[in-house]
Amino acid sequence: MRRLIFNNIWIILLITFSYHSFAQEYKTPAKALQQTVENNTTVVTRLSNNHEWMAILTPISAPAISTFATAEQKLAGLRISPQQLIPSRLPTRYNQLKLINIKNNEQRTINLPNANDITEVTFSPNNRYLSFVSLNQSGGYLYAYDIEKDLNRQLTNQRLNGSINLNYQWLGECGVVARFANEQNGQWRQSQASYSPMVKETLSSKTQQRTYQDLLKNSADEQRFTDLTMSQLALVKLDGTISTIAKAQIFLDFSISPDEKYILATHLTPPFSYKVKYHDFPKLTAVYRLNDAHITTIHQSLSGEQRPTGSDAVLSGPRMIQWVQGQAATLAFTQALDLSDSRQAAAKRDSLWTLSAPFTDKAKLIGNTQWRIVDIEWAEHDLVLVTERNTKLQRLRMGHIDLNQEKTSLHTFSERNMRDKYQDLGQFFKVYIPNKGKLIHISQHANSPELMHYGQGASNTGNRPFLKHTLLVNGTSTLLWQSANDKLESVRYILDVNPLRMIINRESPNQAPSLVLINVNDASETVLYQQPEGLQAYKGIQKQLITYQRADGVPLSGTLYLPAGYRKEQGPLPVLMWAYPREFNDAEIAGQVSFSPNQYLKISPKGPVPFVAEGFAVFDKVSMPIIGQNDKAPNDDFKQQLTANAQAAVDVLVNLGIADPKRIAIGGHSYGAFMVANLLAHTDLFYAGIARSGAYNRSLTPFGFQNEERNYWQANDIYQQMSPFNYANQIKSPLLLIHGEMDQNSGTFPMQAERMFDAIKGLGGTARLVILPFESHSYSAKESLNHMLWEQSHFLKAHMLATH
Repeated sequence: MRRLIFNNIWIILLITFSYHSFAQEYKTPAKALQQTVENNTTVVTRLSNNHEWMAILTPISAPAISTFATAEQKLAGLRISPQQLIPSRLPTRYNQLKLINIKNNEQRTINLPNANDITEVTFSPNNRYLSFVSLNQSGGYLYAYDIEKDLNRQLTNQRLNGSINLNYQWLGECGVVARFANEQNGQWRQSQASYSPMVKETLSSKTQQRTYQDLLKNSADEQRFTDLTMSQLALVKLDGTISTIAKAQIFLDFSISPDEKYILATHLTPPFSYKVKYHDFPKLTAVYRLNDAHITTIHQSLSGEQRPTGSDAVLSGPRMIQWVQGQAATLAFTQALDLSDSRQAAAKRDSLWTLSAPFTDKAKLIGNTQWRIVDIEWAEHDLVLVTERNTKLQRLRMGHIDLNQEKTSLHTFSERNMRDKYQDLGQFFKVYIPNKGKLIHISQHANSPELMHYGQGASNTGNRPFLKHTLLVNGTSTLLWQSANDKLESVRYILDVNPLRMIINRESPNQAPSLVLINVNDASETVLYQQPEGLQAYKGIQKQLITYQRADGVPLSGTLYLPAGYRKEQGPLPVLMWAYPREFNDAEIAGQVSFSPNQYLKISPKGPVPFVAEGFAVFDKVSMPIIGQNDKAPNDDFKQQLTANAQAAVDVLVNLGIADPKRIAIGGHSYGAFMVANLLAHTDLFYAGIARSGAYNRSLTPFGFQNEERNYWQANDIYQQMSPFNYANQIKSPLLLIHGEMDQNSGTFPMQAERMFDAIKGLGGTARLVILPFESHSYSAKESLNHMLWEQSHFLKAHMLATH
């Protein structure tokens, strides 16, 4: 509730509590909160193609702020370390690498070169090597660990150019194809001192794009971008020799044909845009022989500026160009049939084509689809699985095509709402076949192909992961395995089909996750890896799924966390509620839950659960559906539905005796922060709010946001009504605004938080603004996460606990 009169205790706190002076250095929260930052027990795995070895990788979850406090170039949506020619904010880095032999459970720890961090870890096709990129101050270098000899080898002294990304691909047993630095990469030092005017011009053509950060601004930026991203595609053999492929270009992506004779490569071409990110620049896709010979150009695309508006709109010409897995050297691609504009009425919207080596014949039409093709997966026996999407209807459809048939046709075997978790098929079991690639495994059942797939098994009674067979002829499924009732078990890898052997992830409320090798036929099992126990300060906290309804009958849910030992007889607790609004077109789908009572306690410092240790009840993943019905867009009733969702959440906690209605805070990140500001502006339900990395003025995102496709001029009233900045005078409850100084997410400029704070300050409200240096949309550094927790803790205590 808003408070109009401060009591004496709060007046004293205002005078004496140093929290209200701006922090001049990083703060650290209480030990329990620090544990959530320091706890680093989640591991990543890789499996060799022969299913003999499993790699266990330990990621660096919270690096030091010094990792980010280095020189970087912000160009065309990229953030590049010019000294290293790698992304300045690599999402995954590992500092520990272990190998487990699945046959005999032998375990070994691999010493990393010079104790450096590594990334891009993969097994070679012949299973002998485990390759990775070692990172040091000068850049990334290719290494291969020889499993037989237990020895690390640096493949070449030439560093990679990973400015766009650091991926590479094995060429059989020969070596590795990658993008290497070239002489031009050193020219950025000269170009960085260049200056030029920023000039923009429009000639009556529409280019309605979302609001992006870090775009090119002038010709000097274009030159810097070129100098830093130009790379040389080359094959480095195991003996260290290097053979170049094609001339140096700004290579975006590349892939080797299954027969290892050709390479498909895509590079960026001028003119570079000042309106879109690098991946929407014009692209040229061509086929080369591995001896450097250019075979043919497949397609030269336009700039993404030319893409029509609409979520299913695409550029004209071939898209999704890729090798057909299972065939020697055949390309596949999709192409629009509706002028690339999903707003156009069309009986058929997309088409699938193939083109075989030597790529001189006309492409062969495989089939047309009613909706936009968004995914293609290749299966055994020359089958292809095609996923179509209709975003307006929020529908996904999956079908299969038999490439062996003279007259091909698409046979649908699955269709569901895009947000329907209960009908999600999950992942398909794939097998690696030399010179054919990785293919979805297909078996025969009563003369009908069937595939094996596994998923989380979401249902209204909780998640029970599964493994199933599904017939492609009619979509009928047969259950092969399912998680135990008293544990949360999920498939990590399928090793063999007959007998059925798998590696599963197993956990329970009192048992940390482990990786277990199981034989389903004889029920035998072996523990391969056991995650260590962590988060001792949170032992015994209570967790339960709460289901309820909003006033119009829409089913809602949330996960409630209570302090260890808490009983209702002790009275209501201060509550921190955390949520994120999502759009739906079906009320039943909006009410679906994703919850398992058997999950081991996982607490992220970025979520609200750490504050259970500080005596709060936490209501997390609170349903905030915004539902479009009766030909209305979801956002047409955004405020009304948001208020109804929040009212229902507050009511259920109060009625349970958990919450005191005068001590409930609301928090959220990104679109959740936008939600927080709106709820404080339009309701009296919450005593305080925490809004992180949000956008608050929708006139600054005029060509759409989240799932809103209408632009500002088509839906002016909606943009204005949904902007909490316009109602800053109504925000009476205290608001903590946190933002990353270098937020590069679409629309969430740091200015959004700064202007929101200025408005509240100028209008006499209560707010605190925290800008975290060097951080982007999601905060990563150890110092930043600790300080964020400190800020949130002190804010909640000052504004929630001082009232009683």
